[in-house]
Amino acid sequence: MDKKALRAEIRRLKASYTPAELAAMSRQICDSILDDGVFWASHYILLYSPLPDEVDVTPLISAAYNAGKTVLLPVVDGENLVLRHFAGFEAMTTGSFNISEPTGANFPLSDYHKIDLALIPGMAFDQNRNRLGRGKGYYDKLLPHLSNAYKMGICFDFQNINNIPSEEWDIVMDEVIF
Repeated sequence: MDKKALRAEIRRLKASYTPAELAAMSRQICDSILDDGVFWASHYILLYSPLPDEVDVTPLISAAYNAGKTVLLPVVDGENLVLRHFAGFEAMTTGSFNISEPTGANFPLSDYHKIDLALIPGMAFDQNRNRLGRGKGYYDKLLPHLSNAYKMGICFDFQNINNIPSEEWDIVMDEVIF
């Protein structure tokens, strides 16, 4: 199945779940990550503001921020993602694609090497930890800058599939949580 067909199939599967079911699955996934030593050992954590059909990592944002970790969230800037410091939910605004984003200063590209954990959403992940994105290429451009980060793909269990067509430039996740 090609990437376009895979995305359509995943969208169909997502639509078969109620918001309450997705929220319950999100809580289980977040609990699993909160039980993971990698999360607590990290100092600079890249998370994301979830779309309604993505794993809701809001509890992880809160836990990391309340633990004094540097929390970074991506913001769409033209054709790229830039990272900004999270400074509390009250310091958020609605940005591109109706995504909640921090209003603070950009995290300098020269400091991306400090990020030690990156939670990366995806439309799907496969058994080899390859990622299928939404097709815009935002994370494809960001991931090469996260060379020091432990890259944790995050998805619902029905988004964990056997095989995703991959290219030589695709960056494989270190782990996928579902």
